[in-house]
Amino acid sequence: MLKKASRYFHTLRYLKWDQIRYQLWYRLRDRFFPGEYPLLENNELSFQKVKMDRFPSKGSQYFSDTNTFQFLNIDHVFNDEIDWNLDEYGKLWTYHLNYFDFLMQDQLSKEDGVGLINNFLKGIESKKDGLEPYPISLRIINWVKFFSRYQHFDHKQLSHLKAHTSMLLNKLEYHLLANHLLENAFALVFGAVVFPDDIKLNSIAAELMKRELEEQILDDGAHFELSPMYHCILLERALDAYNLLKNNEHRLEGIEEILYKKIQLMLNWLVSVKFQNGEIPYVNDSVKGQALEPNKIIEYAKLLGFEGMIIDLSSSRYRKKEFDGFELFMDLGNIQPEYQPGHAHADALSFVLHYKGKPIIVDRGISTYEKNEERQCQRSTSSHNTITINKDNQSDVWGGFRVGKRSETFIESESTNEYVAQNNGYKKYGVIHSRSWQFSKDKLVLLDLTGSGSDSVSAVSHLHFHPDVKIEKIKQGFILNDELHLKIRQSEEFVQSIDYKYCEGFNKQVVAKKIKVRFVKELQMEFKA
Repeated sequence: MLKKASRYFHTLRYLKWDQIRYQLWYRLRDRFFPGEYPLLENNELSFQKVKMDRFPSKGSQYFSDTNTFQFLNIDHVFNDEIDWNLDEYGKLWTYHLNYFDFLMQDQLSKEDGVGLINNFLKGIESKKDGLEPYPISLRIINWVKFFSRYQHFDHKQLSHLKAHTSMLLNKLEYHLLANHLLENAFALVFGAVVFPDDIKLNSIAAELMKRELEEQILDDGAHFELSPMYHCILLERALDAYNLLKNNEHRLEGIEEILYKKIQLMLNWLVSVKFQNGEIPYVNDSVKGQALEPNKIIEYAKLLGFEGMIIDLSSSRYRKKEFDGFELFMDLGNIQPEYQPGHAHADALSFVLHYKGKPIIVDRGISTYEKNEERQCQRSTSSHNTITINKDNQSDVWGGFRVGKRSETFIESESTNEYVAQNNGYKKYGVIHSRSWQFSKDKLVLLDLTGSGSDSVSAVSHLHFHPDVKIEKIKQGFILNDELHLKIRQSEEFVQSIDYKYCEGFNKQVVAKKIKVRFVKELQMEFKA
C-alpha cells in the first residue's frame, strides 16, 4: 500500500494544475452535458477555397479493390460496410482508421477519397473514438490537404469540417498537453485558413499555436518529448501548416513567421541526429513506419525553401559524435517534459552505435501502445543500452504511459575526446552510475563505474545488436560484421548472450541478439575497427 501511494505521489506531483482541472471538468461535462454534434446549415457556411504546394504522399493504407485498411502492420478487410468503431486490434488501430491519413496516398483516386469521407459522415454521432479531439485534429488536417489537392470543396463535407473545428475548440486537450495540444493547434490553424471569417477560431488558433511552439520546441530544435519519431511527425505537420499559410490569405498574424523560425530549428535538429543510412535513433517512443522518412521530410522542406544544417546538440541533452566510420548517439538527458512523460523510457545513459553506415548497437524500439507487459518491458531500463542494478529500473515507468519517481542525469564533462555523465537512479542501492564514452582513432571505449563493491548490488550492462549484425564469439569479446572488434574486459563467465525481440514496427518484432555483462564496480568495453 505504501509503495503504491508513493508511486502515485511521484506520478501526480509533476502534473500542471490545468491537467487536473480539465481532466475533472471534461469527465463531468461528458457525463452530464454531452452536447450535440454542432452541424451548421449549408447556407450559414462561409469558407475560402485553399491551395497548397505539393506535399509528400503516404504509404498504402487503403486498398479500394478489396476494401482493406492497413495500419500498424495489421490488415483488415471490411466485407460490407466500414465499421469506423472497430476495436478488434486496440485503440491505436481504431485511431488510425479515423485519422484519414490514407487520403494522402498517390494511388487513391479523388472518387475513392470522397466516398470514404461520405461513408464516415453517415451516422457521424456514433463515431465514438473518431470524435475524440486527437483523431479530430488529424482528420481536419488530412481533409483540408485532400480538398486542396483536388480542389474539391463540397458544402456538405465543409459543413462537417466546420463542425469538427467547433468540437475541437470545445475540448482542446489541456488535460494531456504536449504533442496532443500541439496537434490541436495545427488543426485549428488549418480550420482557420479555410474559415477566415470565424474570428473566435482564428484568435484561439493563433494564440495556441504561438504558445505551444514556443514551449515545445527546444533551443536546439528538438521537440521536448525527446522522441525522434514524434519530432518527425510534428516537423511534417509544421511544414504542412507553413505550406498552407504561404499559399493562402489568412488572419493568423505572426504564425507564418514563427513557423518559419521553428521549422528551421527542427530541421537542423533532424539533420544533426539522422544517421548516414537515413534512419533516426529509435529512442523513447520511436519506431519505423509511423513518421515520414527523414529524407522525405528534408526533401519536402527544401521544396518550401528550407535547408537543414548540422548543429551542436544542446538543450535536448542528446549528443552525436562521428569519427573514423563510427556514428555514436548518446542520451544524457532526463525524463521530459516532467508533466507529460507518456513517451519517455527509463533509458538514461543509453546509446546507439552505427559503423560504416550500418546499425550495430540499437535501441529496441516499441511495438505496442497497449498497457501490457510488452510495453512495460520495452520502456524498462533492461531494454536499453545502459546498466541495471538489481534488475531494477532507473525511473519508475508504469501504467503504459506513466512515470513515478524519476532519476536525474548530470553531465560531468564534454570534450573532443570524451563525454562523461552520471545518473542517480540507483542511489537507493548506494550506487551512482558514471559512464564515459572515450574516442580515439578507430576506437570507442565505454567505461561504467558504480562505486560499489557490495555483495547485495548486482550490476549488469545491456547491449542490443541490430538483427542484421553478424556476431562471432572470440576470447574476451566478439567480432561484429567481420570487421569491428568488441573487447570486454571481464571474465567470460560474466558475459551472457541471449535473444531479444527487436521492434521493426508496431506489432512487428524479430529475434535479435543482446549481451548482458555482470560486473562489480567497473566495466570497460572497447569497440575497435
